[in-house]
Amino acid sequence: MGETRSEAGDLAREIPAAYGRLVATRRELVAATDALSDHERRAKVENADTLLEAKNERTAALYLEGILDTPEHAELLSAKRRAELAHYEARLEVERIELLVRLLEAASRA
Repeated sequence: MGETRSEAGDLAREIPAAYGRLVATRRELVAATDALSDHERRAKVENADTLLEAKNERTAALYLEGILDTPEHAELLSAKRRAELAHYEARLEVERIELLVRLLEAASRA
């Protein structure tokens, strides 16, 4: 019985640590996505002149559509990703608390 409580205590300490690592990884993913979007945008701008010179108007027009997004649009996309991250973290916190409650209930029954 004491061993079960000890295992439950170990799990209760490990759950927040695992969720913390998961949250940190998710934040890194959002930051990397933002950096990749910025890099892609810069690459499109750098290649736009070449496309226009190629006189392939359809390809150039389609390509330019992606770079003519306003800074406000880029900020909205970034804000959306941050909001999605906050929502994800809130869901994780609820799941973490539910796991801890179930673990403590099981330990109290043992």
